[in-house]
Amino acid sequence: MPDDFERKIRDGADAYFHHTAAVVRARGDVPVTYAVFIRRPVVCAPRLALEFLKEAETARGFKTEIDLRYQEGKRVGAGDPILYITGPMTQLADLETQILQRLGPPCVAAWNAWTMCTDLPKAAFIDMGARHCAGEDMVDLMAYGASVGSARAQRKTGAKGFIGASTARGAKFFGQDKGLGTMPHALVGYAGSTVRAA
Repeated sequence: MPDDFERKIRDGADAYFHHTAAVVRARGDVPVTYAVFIRRPVVCAPRLALEFLKEAETARGFKTEIDLRYQEGKRVGAGDPILYITGPMTQLADLETQILQRLGPPCVAAWNAWTMCTDLPKAAFIDMGARHCAGEDMVDLMAYGASVGSARAQRKTGAKGFIGASTARGAKFFGQDKGLGTMPHALVGYAGSTVRAA
């Protein structure tokens, strides 16, 4: 696992974070605290980023202190730190790319889902983002974000919200084990009409 993890970091982190880690290793490690924020209002969806940090701790054998300022589903103002991460700079410097990938998109998706569900409280939504995502990891990010935003709308306004996802992969974030949906446009075209396809 550590080799796979290091390969993931080597291949996916921005080069300047690798350079930073190399300089700090050569000159002497220091404890650092990162304030992690998003430049726009969002709904907090930190779970996947926090799971990644735990994976990093296990793979690299270090510890962090996490100060989560907003619980999952809470509204966060533009630029407000969502969390603070404290740990050794040699271990954290090259993780920033993947931390931000796992925090920013789900938080924005959560905001968008919350807004949709609040604006249309009687509508039941299905997360159908998988076909627009750039890979399976993004499916997880978007479905997770939609589930957090939907749950916020359900709590705050009694909205029906999201009832599932179109894929089994995304369904797990909505408490389901399989995808939902009726038929694609291709089946309607094949059948000649929506009624015949149904």
